[in-house]
Amino acid sequence: MLGARLLAAVLCAAFTLAAGGTLALAISHTVEKNPLDSSAWIALGLAAEQAGDVPLASAYVLRAEKVDRQYLPAWTAANFFYRHPNDVEFWRAAIQAAAMSYDDPAPLIDLVDHREARAVAALERLGDTPRLERGYLRFLIAQCRWTEAQEVAAKLELRREPEDRELLASLSDHLIAAGRVEAPLKLTNGDFRTRPSGHGFDWRVTAPPGGGYRWEPARLRFWLASSTPDAYPLLDQWVVFVPGEYRLRFQYGTEGLAEPTGLRWVVSREGMEQASGPAIARAAGADHNAAWTFDVQKRGVYQLQLVYVREPGTIHKEGRLELTSVRLEIL
Repeated sequence: MLGARLLAAVLCAAFTLAAGGTLALAISHTVEKNPLDSSAWIALGLAAEQAGDVPLASAYVLRAEKVDRQYLPAWTAANFFYRHPNDVEFWRAAIQAAAMSYDDPAPLIDLVDHREARAVAALERLGDTPRLERGYLRFLIAQCRWTEAQEVAAKLELRREPEDRELLASLSDHLIAAGRVEAPLKLTNGDFRTRPSGHGFDWRVTAPPGGGYRWEPARLRFWLASSTPDAYPLLDQWVVFVPGEYRLRFQYGTEGLAEPTGLRWVVSREGMEQASGPAIARAAGADHNAAWTFDVQKRGVYQLQLVYVREPGTIHKEGRLELTSVRLEIL
């Protein structure tokens, strides 16, 4: 909202214009006491614009920028020269606003996007700082502009700044959901050397109710309780498949589970099961090797899941599953 002084300036200027006079009286009322009051110059510029005197409005807006090198005058000028197209002045003011802004850059990015729709080109003109890159990436994700989002993300990835990890992971999730991905036909973090992140093509782990899970390098353990639901997902990862035959190899061990265990691998697409493996057999230790072969008919993004589904005729038994590696082969 307009401050009291700024509002008074607008009303004064508007009254003077409506009376058929000049802006001299309005200027004397608003700037004679403080000619460095940029808000007064902005108000006079807006009043002149409303009255249809664009050249005079331009002069006042530029005056506000001259007496105050902060964000608001530059932002006002960028908006003004967008409404009254002047490419040179627009970009000069937009660049100044980008350099002075310490808040959310989304309004400025939205304005600039109407003048330069290519995100990378706009960034280059504005200064291409990490802060603007993050703002542009959020803006592009919100608009589902995936190609440009990936171009901007590539800039952030080169910087390798820790604070960008969550944003880049969010983009990966959106790209997967939109089916806009190209990935190698292999599993990510199949040896569990790093903690599953739950983003992108990495594993997502879900703790079974009443039980739990624990990760340590090269090992992922699940504990199932007697209260575990009859059907529950434990582990999943997005995978890009092309038509063909695949083999999933995994190394594991169990302890205390029922036989059959109710544990199995499933491949789904858009929530619909496409292939389901046999129940994983009980195996003592943690170095038992097993494999499951399945077919994929269509290219796309699929979900590989490890699920627990209680077998008919069995009861829940508390027990443990330990995974040490999962590998995917195309045959």
